[in-house]
Formats: sequence, C-alpha cells, structure tokens
Amino acid sequence: MSGTSNTTVTWSSSDLAVASVNNGVVRGMSAGVATITARSVADTSKSASVEVTVLEPPSPPPPGNGVISGTVSIALQTSLQSVDPSVPFVDGELIVKFKPQVSLQSLNRLSVSGIELQQVRPLGMERTYLYRANLNRADTLTLLQSLQNRSDVEYAHPNYILSAQATPNDPQYPNQRWHYEAINLPGAWEIETGASNPVTVAVIDGGVVAGHPDLAGKLLSGYDFYSNTADAGDGDGRDSNPEDTSPGTDYHGNHVTGTVGAATNNNLGVAGVSWGAKILPIRALSGGNGTLADVADALRWAAGLNVAGVTANANPARVINMSLGGPVACTNAPALQQAINEASNAGAIIVVAAGNSNVDASTFSPAGCSGVITVGATNAAGNRASYSNYGTRIDLMAPGGEPAGQQVVSTLGSGQYGGKAGTSMAAPHVAGVLALMKSKKPALTAAEGLSILKETARPLSATQCNRPSGSECGAGLIDAQAALARLNTPPPRSLVLSASPNALTLNTGASASVTLSISRTNFSEPVALSVSGQPSGTTPSFNPASPVTGNSTTMTLPAGSAPGTYTLVVSGSASVSGQTVQAETRITLTVVQPPTTPPPAQNVQGTRIYFDAVLRESPTLSLLLDFNPVVINQTGTQAPYSRNQLSTTGLLGYRISAWKDVNNNGTQDVGDLFGWYRTNGNIATVMPSASNINVVLEPVLSTTLTREKWLKQMGYPAR
Repeated sequence: MSGTSNTTVTWSSSDLAVASVNNGVVRGMSAGVATITARSVADTSKSASVEVTVLEPPSPPPPGNGVISGTVSIALQTSLQSVDPSVPFVDGELIVKFKPQVSLQSLNRLSVSGIELQQVRPLGMERTYLYRANLNRADTLTLLQSLQNRSDVEYAHPNYILSAQATPNDPQYPNQRWHYEAINLPGAWEIETGASNPVTVAVIDGGVVAGHPDLAGKLLSGYDFYSNTADAGDGDGRDSNPEDTSPGTDYHGNHVTGTVGAATNNNLGVAGVSWGAKILPIRALSGGNGTLADVADALRWAAGLNVAGVTANANPARVINMSLGGPVACTNAPALQQAINEASNAGAIIVVAAGNSNVDASTFSPAGCSGVITVGATNAAGNRASYSNYGTRIDLMAPGGEPAGQQVVSTLGSGQYGGKAGTSMAAPHVAGVLALMKSKKPALTAAEGLSILKETARPLSATQCNRPSGSECGAGLIDAQAALARLNTPPPRSLVLSASPNALTLNTGASASVTLSISRTNFSEPVALSVSGQPSGTTPSFNPASPVTGNSTTMTLPAGSAPGTYTLVVSGSASVSGQTVQAETRITLTVVQPPTTPPPAQNVQGTRIYFDAVLRESPTLSLLLDFNPVVINQTGTQAPYSRNQLSTTGLLGYRISAWKDVNNNGTQDVGDLFGWYRTNGNIATVMPSASNINVVLEPVLSTTLTREKWLKQMGYPAR
C-alpha cells in the first residue's frame, strides 16, 4: 500500500467455495464469481479488490474415429536477391519483416553471425522493424546475406536513402505562366478551383515554412518523421512540428507545397494549382535526403494509418505527393511497396516523381513501384526535360523545367519565391490537378483519376520524348482543362485492367497464376489481351482465352530460364462502334535461381507430430495436450503421416505441430527443426477428417514460436 512504510496486507475471498487465496495466490475451487481483497494491516481503511471468475474445465472429448493426414517436410533454402552495392543506404541499418510464426516478444535484439542488432523501432507495417548495428557498408551487406537466409525472415533489405528529386537551382524565373498554361490550368480553373469540396493533399518532403504568407490558412497539422537528430536541425527526432529546419535548406518541400496549393487570387506571390486544397505537411527529408524507413512511416500516417509512437492523423490525405526517390528497384525495397499498398488500400491517390537521372524509371523507387502515379518532367518547349527519367513505368508528364532554362516558380523561404527544375516540380502539378478533380467529384478513385488524365493527355512524339518511342513518356503531358471537362460529361467508354498480384517472385522454370480484372464503362464488347516484356522464350496464356467476354481471366506466367527482373505490360483493347478502347496494367516479375535441396544429412526421421486438442478458446484457452505424438521413421526430406482415432465432437479442433530434436537435448531450441500447420500464415485449428494437412520444418531460432513457448505462454506444461 502506498503512503505507508508497512506494506503488510491480509487477504480474503468473498466466497471460499469459488476461490481461495493464500498470500496472494488464488486457487479456483468451483465455478462462480468471487472478490479477492487485499487490506493494509497498518491502515485497515486502505484496500484493493479484484473480481475473479472461475470456470468449470470443459469435459474431454469422447473417443472418435477421425483421421488427419498429410506430409511433413524440410523447408527448401531459396536463392537470395542481391543488393546493388552502389545504391545509397544507411550503414548498419536494415529493415526486416518476420514471418507470422515468429514470437514478437523476442525481437528487441537479434544475434546474426555473432553480431548483435538492436531494434530501433517497429515500422507501421505488420511484423516489420528497423534494426541497427555499428557496421560499415561492406559488413552491412555481409550481415544482410546471413539475415536473408534465416527461416524466420520474410524479407530484409538495407534502409535505403531516398532524395528530393530536384536538380540544382539555377536562374529563377518569377513567371508561372509557362508551366500553368502548358497544362491548360487557367481553363481548368473556370470549371473548378478546388473550393467546391476542399481536398487534403499530403506533401511528404523536407518540411514546410509555416510562416510563409502565401501559405496562410492552407496548412493542416502535420508531422516530422525525420528521425536522425544529428542533421535534422531542430535538436530532436520525431515530433509534431514539420517545419523545415534543415541546415542550409533549399526549401524543396515548401516549393512543392506552393505548387500544389499556395493561396491564390489573394494579390500576393504565386498561385497554387488547387486554390481550395488543404495541405498536410509531412517532413521525412533533411538536406534533401531521408531514409526509406522514415518515408514508409510518413506515407502510412499520411493516409490515416497507425504508426507506433505517433499521434493519430486527424486529417487523412486523399492525395499524397512524394517528390523523392532513389536508384533502387522497387522489387529490392518491399517495405516501401508494402507501405504504398496499405496507403492505397486506405483510399489515397499517390503521386511520385519519376527521378532525375535520365534512365529508366523502373530502376527507381518509388517511381518503379506499383500503385503510384509516376510523373516525368517536360520543359518549356514541351519536350522531355534533359534529366527526366523515362520508360514504360512513366504514367504522365508535367512541367518540370530545365536547370539552365525556364523553371517552375513557387514558394521558398518565408516571403520568398523562386524557380526550381526537376521531376519533383512536375509531380505536384499532377497532385494539384487530382485535387481539383476530387473537389469536383469527391468519389473519384485513383484508377478513374489516372484513366481520365491519361485519356485527356497530349501524347509526346518520339522526337519530343527523345526516345525510340513516345510511349516512354507515358500518356503524355497532362491537360487539366480537358480532365476537368471530362468530369462534366457522361462517362465515356473506358477500360480499366488490374492485376492481382501485381508483383511476384518465381524460381526459374516455375509459373504462377495472376487474376486479371476487366472493368468496362459504357460498353460490353470482348476485350483482346496481349502481354509484352516477359522473359525471353515464354508465352503467357489466358483462361478464359482472349478475347475475354467476362470481367476477369486467369493469366499464367512462366518464369523462363533467365534470372532477372521483368516489367510485364498487359494491354487490352476492344472495338466499340468503330472506336478502339484501350488500357494496360503492369506486373513486376522477379525470376531467381530455383531452391536448393537441404543437405543429405537433414532428414525427417525422428520427427514428432503433436495433435493438441483445443476444447475452448474463450473466455480462456483450454487444451487437451498430446503426450503421445506420431513419430516419423522414414528418411528423406519429406514423409507422409496419419493420425487415427481422433475425436470429432466436443472440441474445436486440433493444433498440429512437428518437431525434430536435432541436438538431442529434449528441448525445442536453437538447432532443432520445427513447424506449425498454418493457413494464410496463421496457426490453424483442424477438425477431423482432413487430408493434405502439410507441415514444413524450419530451423528453430531465438524468435521462433515453438510449441513449448506457446504452451508456456498459456500456462501449460510442455511435456
């Protein structure tokens, strides 16, 4: 008891027939409810009570004749994705996602190849964490290989550094007319200024200058996700103030913010694309750089999703602009793709800069990721800007200017204005136009918005794109007036294709199925499908075959024999009353070397398979443990098993686990092989009779949730 040096208490139970108590230890006697009270000896007026409910244990299930059968096998070791050593990342930092079977209580530290990794924080995505060790670049890559090879790891990759996608600032031009008139924005404002239904646009960048007079009344409460205190300039890590405090800042974030939604028609400074947009400023960069881990958390928060340790976002964004990126393929940054998927599923439209390296945009992230609108840059002549990335991953083009020519003019420091050039400047033009479109039509989806922008864009020729084909500049330069006007007319005939999954990894010689959804507007004719970009010598097939009359088809993708990353473009077209309606979607296919079989010394002989009966799950779990497991006598890397005479009534089912005591110490510990039967990654409960209940054995690590750990957590003896 607080407030006294005498902490001695007396214990009592309101009903000894239900529950007894001895020195704080409560024992259930019979079903019912009792109140346990602790009272101070020094001051009997002070006490504390707790209500205890005692349940009758469920009766054991009656004998039965049910059967559960399947196979037990040893997991194959798959080939690992390599990391380009030239791509920038934070030395000693790794992003790790664990498999569902991992015990999350044991993840604060990881021991890998004798090196201790300290958990920095959980990321917003499920079972995904940022780890750090004091390592140089080479040792980080060496450690990464060991980490990727662990059976409890779903993926691991470096904490890549992403950068603001703007080229160095040259002469400034105080005139915005060239880049706004290039996309017919004044005509769009005659239709919609963004005031009908103000849209929240998040700008994930280097922060904002909140005191800029041309942003007065435009900013919502944002957040600072930049976590490196050494160069943040504000003396702390994450906080609720997204102000740009970077030493020597070039106000990149404020420039992007002003393009999206600077106060307009106010006799001051510059105009924003959307007059009515509300800006959600989010800082994830400092000095033009930031980490993938910070950007992924910022993206999820912007969309209204929870991030550990961060106050909930009261103003989820409907449009998110990310004028940032880095030279790493999205297939090598699955944590970023996962964050994009989750933000997109929450309803956000995500616009990203294509990158400024004059290379294929698919080699950059997030430009090469799925689920984003990737924007390249044009100059004042209407051609692809000299620096702008290109390729089949480009969706649209927008004005970005040239470093030594006309630039995009917007807000800089407090009360200051100036020009910048880059795909960073192009992306917010598209984000702002989408905000106008959603203001006009609040129900606008990402797919519909992108479709309209593509249909109304002005294509670039091969000469204008400075590439063999103008298609490497996407659908072309956006036309804001035409896009807004399209919302005023009845829906045109349109076609939308979507693939699920839109990214997958296959072993050489393997194949996979992808569901292709077909959405038609104002027509019902069959859609002819074709695929390009697939591995050499492979031919994808459709079932039902092309042309497809229904709303979906299953596409089979062969991997072929050449490892690598491929961007497959699935095109669809239909002929409707003399008009051709077209659409496409992309699939990222990564082909790796096939798995290698375990060493001959590894075999399933001696594996014990347990069938623990689940009698009740709530309000408390009640089990009938299996003390006579099935033992596998067969050698090899897999073997069948079967368990007979299982109860079929009086229980919820059986939880099935398999264990091989490799080190022969009688304990499920590091060095052994273990596996649960799972469905969709979760430990499953199986009722007899059931077949094909297959269990995969994987090496036990400190993080593995073994049967012994599970039973201990439930208060049961393991043996």
